[in-house]
This record gives sequence, structure tokens and C-alpha cells, in this order.
Amino acid sequence: MHCFVKRKSRSSVTGRWLVLLGLTLLLQPPAPADAEEASVGVLLRRARYAIAAGQSDDAAAALRAALAKEPLTRRGLEAALLLADVEFTRNDADQADAVLAAAERDFPDGDGSAQVLLARGWLAIARADTATAQRCFGLVPARSGERFTTELAVLGGAWARLAAAQPADDVPRELVKLAGGASDPVLRVAAGATLARAHAARGEFKQALHRLRALRRAVRGTSFSDDVELSIGLAQLDMGAPTRARRTFQRLAASTAAPSPAPPDLTSSGLTLADLRLPPAAFAARLARLYAARKERAAGLLTFFAGTFDRPARADAAAALSLADAAIAARKDA
Repeated sequence: MHCFVKRKSRSSVTGRWLVLLGLTLLLQPPAPADAEEASVGVLLRRARYAIAAGQSDDAAAALRAALAKEPLTRRGLEAALLLADVEFTRNDADQADAVLAAAERDFPDGDGSAQVLLARGWLAIARADTATAQRCFGLVPARSGERFTTELAVLGGAWARLAAAQPADDVPRELVKLAGGASDPVLRVAAGATLARAHAARGEFKQALHRLRALRRAVRGTSFSDDVELSIGLAQLDMGAPTRARRTFQRLAASTAAPSPAPPDLTSSGLTLADLRLPPAAFAARLARLYAARKERAAGLLTFFAGTFDRPARADAAAALSLADAAIAARKDA
């Protein structure tokens, strides 16, 4: 007896292959949700490499591409902040502000909004747009619950008011609290120095000296002590007391404290003795230029402040003594 096996037709084989293909496609694991984000991650890394290499055009192109892909995500926020920094570094402050203005619309609330407002506020000071600076800093406390973020906004708002040449009684009382108990020592130093400048701008040199002496007690034994001592001498010089200033500068020159450890090389040139005597608006502009010229592009604002304000102030003692001697001689000749 013969057994006959029915031969499968070509059409039935083809049909089964199509079914298998369909099942394969349907049963494939879903593509990772961050598949597209990975390309944004690559763009951000490419931008950071370009920034480190000084290739601002390549960095800007990569950041704009990343921002176009994810304008409303955390990485889009990162791209916007970096792009604004790149544009500012290229001396295009207007374009940097346009980037941040768009980001402010895209991130209307929350911590992302606070970051944008802080960046735009400091940029506005650099652009001498003190009204925008005060608006941005004033909005930050309602957008973020982080103490450090709010403290940065208080400091920025005070600088904006100083740069606008508003009277010292407009300096927020929160600045006094910040100088006495900010969460970071660098912020305490910056707030105390800012408070002293606020009084000096009004000719209230006794109050300025009071603030600086309180700051000197707070930073005694730290690398900021010589910086505060120099500021005290300069305030005495400005108030017309060159003899007292001379004694302060002599004390600074004779200091046996260990020299400050060298801060990170964040700027192409640091603050000079002449810079420390600039009026608030000019001083703020000088800080903005130093920030744009900083060598360490990844340095945040606080790191920049630390590297800029923690100067080898004792090295200025001889030049400061010459200023005091000149003022004393001028008084004798008068």
C-alpha cells in the first residue's frame, strides 16, 4: 500500500511566512522610550567637547539641534542654558538673552523656571538692563523651594539695585540675613561685601566699615580674611581717612597667615586693585566680562565667585600703601 503525502502548495508556505513575519513584528520588544533622547544626549556631549575645545560654532550648532528635538524637557533646558552661555561668551549678549527669553516661555514654573530666571537675571546685569534683572530675580523665590537658589536670587537682586544706582535703603533686608547666615560660605562673603558696597554707594562709610568688620570676624582664619582686610582699608581710604587706611594696609602686608591656596584658574585675568574701587555698575560689568572670559567653561556661578573673590589680596598691600601715602601727601599739600 502506498502512502501518499499531500505536497504543500507554494501559496500555503508563503502564507505561513507572512504570518510568522507579522508575529515577529508584533511580538518585538518595544523600542526604548529614550531612543530619541540618546541622540539628544550625543548632541549635548558633542557640544560640551566643542566648548572645551573652544569651538563655539560647533557647540552652538549641536545645542540648537538638541533644543529643537527636546525644547520642553530637562535636557532641552540644559541645552538652552548652555547655548545662552556660548552666545554670551561670543560677545553676543542680545542673542544669549533671546535664547533665555524663549526658555522662560517654555518653562513658566518650577525649578527649571528658577534656573532660567537666575541665568537671565545675571545676564541682564551684564547688559546693564537692571529692570529685567530685578524682575527675574524677584520671581525666583516663588518658582523654587531650594534655599540656595533663593539666596542666589537675593544676591542678584541686590546687585541689580546697586547697578541701577538705587538708594541703599532699597537693598533688601534679606541681604543682611544672607550675609549672616547664607547656606554657603562664599555666598556669605559675597553678601557681606555687597552690603558694604550698598552703604558706601550712599556715602555711609561708617556703616560700610561696620559690615566689613563683621565679615572679617566671620571669615577669620579662612582664605577670604586678607580680601576683607583689603576691602576695609579701601573703605577707609574712600571715607577720607588715609592714615587709618595706611595702618590697615600695613597690617595686611605684615600678615603671617598662610597664603591662600591658589583658586582654580577660572578667568583670563582676575580682579585688580583698581577693579575693587569701581562703582557698582562698572564693577558688575567687569564681573560679567571676567565670567565670559573664564577658562573653565564648566564652572558654575558659585565656583566662579569663589575663584574671583578669593584673591591673593596681600600682594596688593604695597600698591594700596602707595595709594594711602599719596592721599596723605595730598592732604598735607592742601
